[in-house]
Amino acid sequence: MNAFEEGVRLEGERLVLRPFGLDDAPALIEAIRAGEDYLPPNFPDVLEAEPIAWFLREGVHKVQRFGLGVHLAAADRETDALVGTIGLFRVNWTHLTCEVGYGMRPSARGRGHATEALSLISDWALRTCGLFRIELRAMVTNPASIRVAEKAGYVREGVARGGERDAEGVSRDMVVFSRIATDPPLVGAPARRSGGASGKLVADDQEGRHR
Repeated sequence: MNAFEEGVRLEGERLVLRPFGLDDAPALIEAIRAGEDYLPPNFPDVLEAEPIAWFLREGVHKVQRFGLGVHLAAADRETDALVGTIGLFRVNWTHLTCEVGYGMRPSARGRGHATEALSLISDWALRTCGLFRIELRAMVTNPASIRVAEKAGYVREGVARGGERDAEGVSRDMVVFSRIATDPPLVGAPARRSGGASGKLVADDQEGRHR
């Protein structure tokens, strides 16, 4: 089963979530050159034009074609400038579950973009794609990401002790959150349909990658 529609476009108050394309190459190159920490681990991390072009043209879309997840660009609604990324991964269509991950560019933090993007993709996944549960994990030492999860309507379930190993190989405690399809809609949440109306949700988020 693969219920991720191609060419999805989710519109919020200030952001649009859309597929990555070749036009995002300059922003990706800039992020790699500056060592920005918001990109997912499977994104290119070296400045080579051909691999970057292939990734934006084909590679980033493969998980969606196979129904394994989706990577979307979070772009400014007025300028289409890339402000971050957000995606669903570890999708299990048998149990209708997945996890969500996101990251905002350093220049875009503290403006509520993470909360708006998280609300948009969560509503789309639960109301349109047919998933039932989305899990979000944040390090206990990342209070900004914890606030984003709460403001986007996620319910705190507990702490997974040593739930994830960081880049240094240290096992870190993770706060586990979830949203499920039967949760009440978040008041003022962005429109759930692709190409939908503007949302109204704004929060203060300082984090880059949500972990």
